[in-house]
Amino acid sequence: MSESAQKFVAPAHVQSGAWWAQSHGNARRTGLGATAVVVLLAMISWLIWISPSDNAVRSAVQTAVGASPSDVAELKADRSALLDQLVSAKAQLADSKTALADVQQQAWTSEGQLTAAQAELASAQSALDQAQAAADGGSTAAGSAAGGSGGAAAFSGAKGATGSGGKGSGNGSGSGSGTGSGTPAAPQPVTAPSLASIIQPESRYFGLYTTQSPFSWSEFDDVSSKVGAQPNMAGYFQGWDQDFDPNAVTRAWAKGDLPFLTWESRPLKAANDQVVDPDYELGKIIDGEFDAYLTKYAQDIKTTGLPLAIRLDHEMNGNWYPWDEGVNNNTPGQYREMWRHVHDVFEREGANDLVAWVWAPTRVEGVPTKNRTLEYTASLYPGDDYVDWVGMTGYLRSNAETPQTGDFDGTFGKTLGYLRAITDKPIVLAEIGAAELGTTKAAQKPRWIDSLFDTLADPANDDIVGFAWFNLTATTVASGSYLTNDWRIVSRQDSITAFREGIARRDTGFDLRTLP
Repeated sequence: MSESAQKFVAPAHVQSGAWWAQSHGNARRTGLGATAVVVLLAMISWLIWISPSDNAVRSAVQTAVGASPSDVAELKADRSALLDQLVSAKAQLADSKTALADVQQQAWTSEGQLTAAQAELASAQSALDQAQAAADGGSTAAGSAAGGSGGAAAFSGAKGATGSGGKGSGNGSGSGSGTGSGTPAAPQPVTAPSLASIIQPESRYFGLYTTQSPFSWSEFDDVSSKVGAQPNMAGYFQGWDQDFDPNAVTRAWAKGDLPFLTWESRPLKAANDQVVDPDYELGKIIDGEFDAYLTKYAQDIKTTGLPLAIRLDHEMNGNWYPWDEGVNNNTPGQYREMWRHVHDVFEREGANDLVAWVWAPTRVEGVPTKNRTLEYTASLYPGDDYVDWVGMTGYLRSNAETPQTGDFDGTFGKTLGYLRAITDKPIVLAEIGAAELGTTKAAQKPRWIDSLFDTLADPANDDIVGFAWFNLTATTVASGSYLTNDWRIVSRQDSITAFREGIARRDTGFDLRTLP
């Protein structure tokens, strides 16, 4: 041990009392004092907040923090006023959106009416030119006839040629030689190929359903540009609360597209889950209660003079539409009888020369079990004399009740087998689409699109004349739950790429117009 002097320091754990006190007695007194201070402060706070609002102490506290009772009241009033303004602004925004939608609809309608008027003017001008040509010796008539083929050329993609977008080639001047430089050529009337060449086309159809086509082409053209191909069929819907719309047909043919109408015997804006509608029972249609409407519709088609495809009351093998048998007081056999009745009205008015009738059930795996047999599907078929194309609805969708293999056969195979057993009529995939399913590393939609074009390239499927893609996002009901599916071709870049590569293939029978 060292001999130097050392100072002993007791370890902290053996010192007595509070750490800030020098002795045990001081620690007790310090603790009691602290407790008294806390209790006193609590009592003062309680007295302040239970006292009247004009209490001097309370006022002093509010002054110290910078907020007087009047300030608080003013802030509350400002907040209430701001909330009122916010509610008012939201209401004005909703009204503005509604007004904008009305204006857009009016613009689309006006645009369609303008196109129809231009077509009528062009037809009248063409007739006048031909009459003048006949009076002058006939040479101008020859020039006009050559120019008048432009409308058909716009559709030539559906007949195997490369169209020029509807530009006529006539150069008659009325001078007798047909090559002069007189009056500029008048706008050509809207024309279309024959019904026979539509039903048996040389090129397959690539059709699109978009939000406003054929009344507005903005979305239609956007999809076309992204996939690098011009569709040659334009799909749209009408209800039986609407008269025939010549603008839809005229605008479609002016663009070079076959008008593909889904015609539903119910109001157009009826809810998708509205199964019962007594006004549209099949028996009432069969008994002639809609004959006046059907007669006028057929007459208007004949007056317009341009062909179209009509998919009447589709997905009739299900149980979710008011024309399905087994719902809405409809009995077995009535669907087929209804179809024949409508067809007969059109035949009487001479409109069937302009209509390709499309009978199209839905994918049989997705209907009630009792409706899934070939026998039941065949019982709904009106007969070959009443149908030009048969078709089907088929989607790649997420549905545990009707699982799919994620390829063409898993979606279309069984139903196509039924259609071919029922008839040898040409087949159109009348409404198709694919949802975005799978993982980020194994997306199903691009693979499904690849399978679609691979299967169309198989000669065994030469009876399929084309498809119409439902390029929308839709919410449906599955197993009692709402399910939103993005059916659009352009939902993701990998889907766009797969479709772009598929539609460009030279072994699938699509001979479409090139983009301008």
